[in-house]
Formats: sequence, C-alpha cells, structure tokens
Amino acid sequence: MNKKWLAVLCSLVVLAAGAAAMLINKPNEDDFVQWFSDNYEVDCLDDQCYTLQVASTDNVYWNAEGYYDSSTGFLNMGMQIKRLYRHKEDPNQLFSIEAEGFWGNFKEIDFQPNDVEVSRRE
Repeated sequence: MNKKWLAVLCSLVVLAAGAAAMLINKPNEDDFVQWFSDNYEVDCLDDQCYTLQVASTDNVYWNAEGYYDSSTGFLNMGMQIKRLYRHKEDPNQLFSIEAEGFWGNFKEIDFQPNDVEVSRRE
C-alpha cells in the first residue's frame, strides 16, 4: 500500500471517530431533564419531568404544551426544547422554559416565570 492510500485510510478513520463522538454527545430529553433540575428549584415527579413540583412550595405543575426539535445546530447535532408548565388546579398559573442543547450541554434561551416562584439554583 502506498503512502497516498495510507493517508486516505487514516483520514477516513479520523472522520469516522469524529462522527461517532458527535453522535454519542448529541443531547436528548434526558439531558434536558438533568440540566433543568440541576439549574432550577424544581423536583421532577416522573422520569421526563412532565410533572414537577416547585421546590419552595407544594404546587404541582404539568407539561401542558411544548416542542422539541432535534435537528438544530451544526450538522444537526443539537436540539432545542420548549416546555410550558401549568398548575394542576389553576391552569392560568403557568411558566415556560426554552433551552438549546449542543454537545451534551444546555443553555437557557428564554424563561418566563409569569408570577410563578421558580428560582434558579446557586
């Protein structure tokens, strides 16, 4: 095998390893739930945090509406998620969060507390 083919083969191996690393680190809803509960004073009552309790109160909220787009970011390796939580007994009491994830990390895009006492963790 000459040096040209060896260089091509090595390049393909490096590209394949890079693509595999990107796929492994692509965020998902579980990563969002972990980020959300680590950064906000909420206690998730189920695995996907569709129902939660605000830590400073006894108020329970449920995920009324939301979306997530897993095809955002460089080479579709990111995701964007938005959730709207409504109070179980008073649907007019609500808050929403929108976050963007890339390479396993999330950042807040928008948070609308709408008079709900949801604080950030220190």
